[in-house]
Amino acid sequence: MDLPPDFKDLLAAFADEGVRFVLIGGYAVSYHSRPRATKDIDLLVAIDDDNRHRLARALESFGVAASIAAAARALTADEIVYFGVKPLRVDILGSASGIDFEGTYTRSICAAVDGVTTRIICLEDLLANKRASGRPQNLRDCEVLERVRARRSRLGV
Repeated sequence: MDLPPDFKDLLAAFADEGVRFVLIGGYAVSYHSRPRATKDIDLLVAIDDDNRHRLARALESFGVAASIAAAARALTADEIVYFGVKPLRVDILGSASGIDFEGTYTRSICAAVDGVTTRIICLEDLLANKRASGRPQNLRDCEVLERVRARRSRLGV
């Protein structure tokens, strides 16, 4: 999966700082099924103190405004830190509907995304997250992902 250069640089900064995160959202749908247009990249992060500090350092090295790094350093479960403009917007989430970070991280897939080692939400957790949000685009994604799951089951994958 190819990423815009800024997204690739951001994931590399996260990896360099050891940020615990999982790629979710439209890019995860593209990983599991087929590429589709998306307005942003969604990153679910652990919100323990150490990880939030690593996150802020990664964002600083990436070059975000000081106010964005400060918001990341104080991120809570019910907040989103975002920057950029569609389709290059970045959403950093402290939680996501239908899933919890620790379980999602444990079950995530470690893969190279455009050359950067990244954790990607597993298919079952992605389905749970998309269903729980209930938005029309997410429900359409569920239809595609259900077909992927059925195909994998038939193939024994």
